[in-house]
Amino acid sequence: MYARVIVDIQASQVDRVFDYAIPPAYEGRVLPGTRVSVPFGSRRGVEGFVVALTEETQVPLSRIRPLNRLLDPEPVLLPAMLDLAYWVRDTYHCLLVDALRLMLPAEMRGGRVREKTETWISLGDLPAWEEVEGLLARSPALLRALRLLREEGGTLPLPKLRQVSPLSAGQLDKLTARGWVRLEEVSCRRRPYTRIVGEESGPPPATHDQERAVAAVCQAIDRGRGAFLLHGVTGSGKTEVYMRCAQHALDEGKGVLILVPEIALTPQMVARFTGRFGSRAAVLHSRLSAGERYDEWRRIRRGEAQVVIGARSAVFAPLAEPGLIVVDEEHENSYRSEHTPRYDAVEVARRRADSEGAVLLAGSATPSVARYHEALAGRYTLLTMPWRIGGRPMPPVAVVDMREELLHGNRSMFSGRLVSELHRCLQAGEQAILFMNRRGYASFVSCRACGYVVKCQDCDLSMTYHKHGERLICHYCGREQPAPQVCPACGSRAIKQFGGGTERIQEEVLRHFPEVRVLRMDADTTRGKEGHLPILEAFGRGEAQVLVGTQMVAKGLDFPRVTLVGVVAADMSLYSSDYRAAERTFDLIAQVAGRAGRSERPGTVVVQTYAPEHPSIQAAARHDYEGFYQGEIQGRELAQLPPFANFYRLMLQHERPETADGDLEELSRRLDALLQEHPQWQKRILLRQGGTAPVERIRGVSRRQILIKAAAIPLMAEAEAALAALAREPLPGNSVIWLEVNPVNML
Repeated sequence: MYARVIVDIQASQVDRVFDYAIPPAYEGRVLPGTRVSVPFGSRRGVEGFVVALTEETQVPLSRIRPLNRLLDPEPVLLPAMLDLAYWVRDTYHCLLVDALRLMLPAEMRGGRVREKTETWISLGDLPAWEEVEGLLARSPALLRALRLLREEGGTLPLPKLRQVSPLSAGQLDKLTARGWVRLEEVSCRRRPYTRIVGEESGPPPATHDQERAVAAVCQAIDRGRGAFLLHGVTGSGKTEVYMRCAQHALDEGKGVLILVPEIALTPQMVARFTGRFGSRAAVLHSRLSAGERYDEWRRIRRGEAQVVIGARSAVFAPLAEPGLIVVDEEHENSYRSEHTPRYDAVEVARRRADSEGAVLLAGSATPSVARYHEALAGRYTLLTMPWRIGGRPMPPVAVVDMREELLHGNRSMFSGRLVSELHRCLQAGEQAILFMNRRGYASFVSCRACGYVVKCQDCDLSMTYHKHGERLICHYCGREQPAPQVCPACGSRAIKQFGGGTERIQEEVLRHFPEVRVLRMDADTTRGKEGHLPILEAFGRGEAQVLVGTQMVAKGLDFPRVTLVGVVAADMSLYSSDYRAAERTFDLIAQVAGRAGRSERPGTVVVQTYAPEHPSIQAAARHDYEGFYQGEIQGRELAQLPPFANFYRLMLQHERPETADGDLEELSRRLDALLQEHPQWQKRILLRQGGTAPVERIRGVSRRQILIKAAAIPLMAEAEAALAALAREPLPGNSVIWLEVNPVNML
């Protein structure tokens, strides 16, 4: 028997299996999914994954080497996850090892994280207590330690014992030599989010819409197949549907996977699910410490946790026999990875559900246009929840034309309507959320004398001004520098900040209402694992009256005292070069508007814009998803945009721009040759452009691209595979190149 191994080396030249002999000591223990150390070339030990076993090999026996050792006591990858890795490789055109790495905590590679242990001390064979007291009459510390052990049931963590009685190593040796105590290394788990574990509670009464949705999903769980799109307005109770369906899956002995788009949403979701399911729930996301992520992963792999809550990468959790996979806020771009492998977590979830006999339940108040189109075409079963719980009305939306504000001399960030609504809200003792989808204080810094704009030295982008610290920050690469007092180009002092961000909004609130406490939630204020938690907890307790934030505050949050939502700059994302600009604008406005009036108190929404007549803003103001969808899908069909066509982008990067230009020319020649070989593909191409990327340079690297738009028909799947193969061919200048299909970021 031989082990077929994929070595953990990220190189296309070794992206194939290598056969190794299994030493007698490991016979029966080496299984598919096992991590092993193997000799490879001149290297004595390289980590790898066993993907199969075989009784035959094409390698001459004289060249077969035995594997070194097992890295884990049991297989780390379930058979279904190995199958999923092959699917990810083929679908997203990556190396198999890239796909396999997705399945494990990154720190497991190289042994960078291990099981945490703690020393416990327990009572051994003690003589009569009177005799102990006599023998230790002159050793009060030892006597105090033994007395505490007796009182605590005979066993304690050694650090806890030492808090009461600080025993030295010599004193411990004395006790263990007599056999009076025993020391033992015990595994202990690092637990995330211990401060927000919810109190166990039963389900609230269900609405008719909830009952209907739950019944349909639970029937599908019993059948072991199905995919649903749950379109429920904000406040309609989608989370309760998720939990009731999860309970049904657990009752059937199956696991549950809950995906959320933002780490900011994880604490609230964790509190709700731990309140319902207790210790059966585990959490997985990138901001956990290495140890916490490893321990939660092990709990899931061992079957100790049957409910997994996490962000995008949690779709690869080692959950055996999943019965339900939920994707909350399925429309969010954060489910799409922008790094290799460039996978879509929603599609991965669909694949897992189809192949493992589970049900996919994707939910949103603003479903993605492409997914809704699929639902209407029958690929998903559409479930609707058009009413809020308790029949509460959707909040009225006032659209304010900021051009009129300018004509009346108002040059501030806030319209008169927003200021008056804030005053009413705060006077009533209620809370407000103000949304601005840009952090920092000003969008850019420019010279009024010569027009110079301060750009990042490493990126082809303007730097954002942050008033705290008086610094400029590039939001792409993170470069920081002091804000200039004079223009670097002409020396003029007419250099000013333009545009706005969350810092400026916070300042503006305090200018109008100096006695009010304002919290800000953006990438600057939420660093670290639990960065969002103190902000959300303080706002939830009513310690602040206004919460200012980026898209972190636009979805999922449920605060009953919020009666006002202000969208400060609704059209900020409206005129980007991305074909989904209108959809993203509608989503953000509709989602953040849904934070208002979620309890007995009615809500109000103020949307400020310079384009009040735009269809996406008008539809969002009416809470009219259907109207928005119909207009958007018709426009995309006329313009032949996804889902009626696909964009294929060959992205090329090199540190030297002239090398990038040369490699782009060579890549274009190769593409011409490929299309000449397949004239039927060329007929389906609607657009082909080559040149610099919209953002020409990021992190000091020059970027070039070839963008192709082609009709979305089955024939193009073969062409996509050929483009992926083209991207894997080395270029003369060794530029890095990859293929993107319908990129999440067209810049």
